[in-house]
Amino acid sequence: PTLSRVAAAGAYGINDSQTRSRDSYALTGAAMLGFAVVGILGASRKSLPNRGMKPCYAEDDAYGASHTSFYTDAVAKDKYDTIDEVMGKSLKDPKMQGMVHELLDACVKITEALRVNLVTVNDASNAFGDRQLTVDVIADDLLWDLAKKSKFVCEASSEEEPEILKTNPDGQYVLCWDPLDGSSIVDNNWAVGTIVGVWDKSTGLLGATGRDQVMSLVALYGPRTTVFMTMDDGVYEFTLGPGQQWICSREKIEIKKECKIFAPANLRVAQEVDGYAKLVDHYMTNKYTLRYSGGMVPDVCQQFTKLQGVFTNPTSKASPAKLRLAFEAAPFGRLVEMAGGKTSDGVSGNSVLDVKIEAVDQRTALAIGSAFEVDRFNEMVLQKVPA
Repeated sequence: PTLSRVAAAGAYGINDSQTRSRDSYALTGAAMLGFAVVGILGASRKSLPNRGMKPCYAEDDAYGASHTSFYTDAVAKDKYDTIDEVMGKSLKDPKMQGMVHELLDACVKITEALRVNLVTVNDASNAFGDRQLTVDVIADDLLWDLAKKSKFVCEASSEEEPEILKTNPDGQYVLCWDPLDGSSIVDNNWAVGTIVGVWDKSTGLLGATGRDQVMSLVALYGPRTTVFMTMDDGVYEFTLGPGQQWICSREKIEIKKECKIFAPANLRVAQEVDGYAKLVDHYMTNKYTLRYSGGMVPDVCQQFTKLQGVFTNPTSKASPAKLRLAFEAAPFGRLVEMAGGKTSDGVSGNSVLDVKIEAVDQRTALAIGSAFEVDRFNEMVLQKVPA
């Protein structure tokens, strides 16, 4: 507990001299104990008999881990900016600031609901006849409460009920959301998320494209709750901290053009599309690292934390498109492209942000992530040579 208090104080920029002085002796004792343990372990290792076994060492000595692992290089700061401090510099529109606050409040409520509610089947079904989970319904209800009460929202639509409903005629924005992406893995207690796309009422949703979005936001509910959102000058990550306060944990995120992390969705397509089978073989042959959970939110959001990666979801006759353009592909497309990544619509090879939204429930194939890897997808799977 002593170490935790000091670590927490440092992590959130708390300058608590009393906490530090009170715990200095404990820190010193812990450090001495740590050195002693290391010394004992080192001596024990040297004195162990060989017994005919050859020592096995990781190729990468860092962290004693495989060279294919990718660990964070983030260094703790003395102070982290609050959401209001960041918006004051990087999101100038007052209406959008208000919209962001309401969306973040909803994410806090969804976080709390996930912590205390069991994952069980609900009596209701969605528009497609799928049995809904209790947590799906709770998350969707919370976002509908936001949309119906907000002075900023004029129209809204949920992936669970893909119809556009009018809310406040004086509102400015059209909201589209997937309330809880990852329903098939949430019972495993794996990371899931909320995806939100925001369009201005001047374009509306139907007839617009993903490029017409004025903001997109993705919340990731894991050991921590983090939110990735587009601002005037790039993509930022905010972390839900003590007292339900949002702090800026990453700013102006830049995704590298090259990568060694892949997340291959819809692998059944590899049985029909030779190009996809060859692409997956390329990843394996060249020792890319597989990081795939089956949840789009964690599988794409790793690109913002690792600063690299590619998520692929092609289609075939037997495995048609499942991703929703307005609810999933377009919001993520805006985030990734604003962070320097690239997207493909999985058909023409053009950006998914240029696909016209002609139906609320319109589906699409998708490749998204590091630019050179999206180019590779277009070339190998679609036979489209990069310009």
